[in-house]
Formats: sequence, C-alpha cells, structure tokens
Amino acid sequence: MNNQEAMALLLQDRPLFIETLVEIEDKNRDLVPFKLNDIQNDMAFTSTGRDIYVKPAQVGASSYFICDFLIDCITQPGTTAVIISYDEFITGRLLRKAQAFYDALKKRIPSIPDLHHKSTYEMTFRGMNSSLYIASARSFSLPRGEPIHDLLLDEFAFWVIGAAEGVMSAAIQRVPLLPNTKIRILSTPNGEDNDFYEAYMAAKEGKDIGKSVFKAHFYPWFRHYENAMSYDNTFTLPGDDKPILDNLDPDELKVMTKIMSMFPDIEELDVHSKIRWRRYKNAEMSSLRRSGETRLLFGQEHPEDDVSCFQAAGDMWYDSEVILEKAKDCYPAPIHQIFADIWEPPQEGLKYLVSIDPGLGKQSESVAQAWTFTQDTFRHVATLSGLYEDKDMADKSMDFAILYNNAMIANEDSLGITSHLKGYGNLYYRIDPITGKMGRSIGWQTNRSTKPYMCNELGRHLPKIETHDIRFISQLRNIRDVGGRATAVGADDHHDSACIAIVCRESVPIERGLLHQSGWSDDWGE
Repeated sequence: MNNQEAMALLLQDRPLFIETLVEIEDKNRDLVPFKLNDIQNDMAFTSTGRDIYVKPAQVGASSYFICDFLIDCITQPGTTAVIISYDEFITGRLLRKAQAFYDALKKRIPSIPDLHHKSTYEMTFRGMNSSLYIASARSFSLPRGEPIHDLLLDEFAFWVIGAAEGVMSAAIQRVPLLPNTKIRILSTPNGEDNDFYEAYMAAKEGKDIGKSVFKAHFYPWFRHYENAMSYDNTFTLPGDDKPILDNLDPDELKVMTKIMSMFPDIEELDVHSKIRWRRYKNAEMSSLRRSGETRLLFGQEHPEDDVSCFQAAGDMWYDSEVILEKAKDCYPAPIHQIFADIWEPPQEGLKYLVSIDPGLGKQSESVAQAWTFTQDTFRHVATLSGLYEDKDMADKSMDFAILYNNAMIANEDSLGITSHLKGYGNLYYRIDPITGKMGRSIGWQTNRSTKPYMCNELGRHLPKIETHDIRFISQLRNIRDVGGRATAVGADDHHDSACIAIVCRESVPIERGLLHQSGWSDDWGE
C-alpha cells in the first residue's frame, strides 16, 4: 500500500486517522499517541450528526470533538467549525488544544494546509477556505448568514443564564440540513434548572416520536478505565487497603451490579478498584464542607445514571432513594387528549380529584393533575399543563375534570382562576382548621404558613404515590432543606399541584392533631 492509498484509508476511518497521526498531552504532561478511550470510541461510532451527551468529567470528550472538527477543516474545503464554551478562560484553553493537535499533525504530515491566520479565537487554513472558530457563550457572534458545518456546544449546562436561548438558536439555525454536518451538545450535569437538562430529556424521551432531532447519549463514570484505584495506591483511604473490600454498603452493591452489567467479563479485583476510587472521590467531595452538603457533587461530576446525576448539590427535602425509584417508572404519556397527557384514562365508577396550581401566564406553567385515591395508593393518572392565562386554564381544567367523571376540582385559591371556576358544579371548599366545618372559600390557600404542611404531607405519603410523569418527579428534587424549611430552588408547578391533591384528597384536609405542627396561623383561610 503506497502513501496515497494509506491516506485515503485513514480519511475514511476517523478514529484510525486520529490514533495513527495525532498526538495528545496526557495527564502526566507527556506527549503520547492519541489512543481513543472507550467513551471516545463510542462517540465516534454512534454519532448521528445531531447528538447530545451527558458524560463524566475528565474523559477527553471535548478533546475528541476538537480533533474531529480540526480534521474536517484541513481535509474538507470550505468547512466552518464552531466550538462555543461557557467562558473566556475555557475558550483559550480549547484553542491551545486545537493548535497542539494541528502542530502534531503538521509534524507527521508536512503537506497538510498551512495556517493562513490565527487569532485569539480563530484558525484559518491556506488554500482551504476553512476556519475553526472558538468562542465563549458570552461573546459568540458570526457574520449573519455564515453557514456552520460543525458545531459543538461545550459544557452547555454551565452556560451563563440567558446565553443558551440566543446563542444556541442562532448557531443551530446556521447548520445546513446536510448529511455531513454535525451538531454536538456536550456537558457534565449541573442540576435540572437549565437548558442542557431540558434538551437531554427531550432527546431521551422524544426522539422516537418526533419531539427532538437529537440522539441522547449517556456515559457513567465507571465506563472510563482511568476511574479506578488499586488497594496499594498512595491515595487509598484508611481501611480500604485490601484487594477485596469487605464493608460494602447497599449503595455500593448497586453500583457494583451496574458495573458488572456493563462489563460482564470484568475481574472482581477491577470492580473493587472502581468502588475504591468512588469512595475516595466521595470523601474528597465531602471534605469541602463540614456539613457534607457537597456529597451530591460526585453524582454530577461522575454520573452513575441519567436521573440521579441531575440532582443539584444540597440537602433534598424528599427521600432521594424513593425519588430515584419513582423516576424509573416514568415514561411519556401514551395518550394526548384535550391538551392533557394521559397515562390512565378515566375508569367508570372511580372518583377523581383534579388539582390546579395556576401559573403566571407566559412566565410560569399552569398545572392541573388528575388523581384517584385508595387507602394504600395515590395514583396520579394525567396532567394538563402549559403557559395558560387564568381563564384559559380554568376552561381547560373544567373540560379535564368532566372527562374524569366530573372530578372535584381543588385549585390554589387565587382571585384570577377561582372566579373563572365558579360555574363548575364540583369544587373544593376550604375547611376551617379550627372548627372543622366547610367554609365558603373556594380552593386551597398556599402561603408561608401552609406550605410546610403541604410538603410534609407529600413527603409522608410519597411511598404511596404512583406516577409516570417525570416532570412531577423531577421537581421533587427542586425542593431543598434550607434552614429546616422546604424551599424551592427551581420550578415547582407540578410539585405544588401534587401537594394540593394530597392535602385536599378528603373533605377534611388535615388531621386536627397536626394543626400546631404545620405552623398555620389561627386566621388561616380567612
């Protein structure tokens, strides 16, 4: 095989091209051949051209995509490759990495195009009319109409608030709908209250039914070979200096099961090396604060599944293990009717309650949920939600309640929606917590005094709840213990609708013995 034939072969096999010709600086600061690890290999062979990736920290994902884009620029004339990072410091680091890849290639193949121009944000190549452009989300701009053939949104979950909507939409709209164009969205998790989480969940749940053009990819930390620690390592924790760990807790046993499921042929010693590394990293995170509130950061930097990894750091109000189990039962609603997502159609003879948490029109969602209750099971069967104004939400909710056997409507008492519901014949009237008698006020009153009771009731009955709506389960993780009080750190519309359902499920919404525990004032509801 002559040199021309060899180069033609390499150009047809991108991983082979990289491993044969590119060098990279390893973590010991040595220049070594760029041998793709398992995660990088999977990225190379499973990409569709429109992909979103949840990945652990320090696995070389950005390095692979930078190298891939650079090769496009020097082998395909007219290529415009754009990489958008989350801040200026990272932008400079990524550009230096691209320059290092180019220098390594130029040394091996002197005939590749010379650099025509280089600045703090761009590399262009002589005779190719190609450019590699790297910018931060804070300062991204391209001439209007300039096409982008390769686009990487790097660490997208950490972009500054407000940047994602403008930059992402502007950049993606410039990528032609051609088979050889690429859009990659890449990040480690950073909680749920950001566009990366929304985009990933849309891809995970909706690609097959046309709700997302992206393919979702998830990589757990234990897929990376470097995430392991031998028993005789200098950093091994006291008591872990034995080949086989003999004090595994239930959580570690679950992780071991996941590891062995992914790698059926893995040696027992190697499994324990991974658990030993995990212990050290958890201890490292917990060392940052005496309270240990940073322990959940491990799951963000080193995800184990694509549900728990989106938990933000801090103390959750609800039991995280129960939430995780509930999340595993969630799936997209099979039925869409009268603007609602329906998991279980109404059944003849069953009594239902429709709870409503009204939003602020175009600013936050209005959410109505249909529930049915037995002594042992609270079933959430359908959800109607959207950016609806009060009257529109009231009209839709009444149709929703009629569908569910003329269900009782229990709404949060706000002047706007309550006035539009008065024509419905089966409304929840507030109970006086002092006398126990039904009053004349329609709906549940959510305020600083009643919110603790609502959260406590939902938490107490959480194991009884059956739901398949990931929006509700996701928002449970937004409720945090801040100074002993349940506090929302993100969207809580679906959560609050569920709380209203729980506390209004009977004609007497509370046990009188809980009055003083709830923190209600004597004039509640007046």
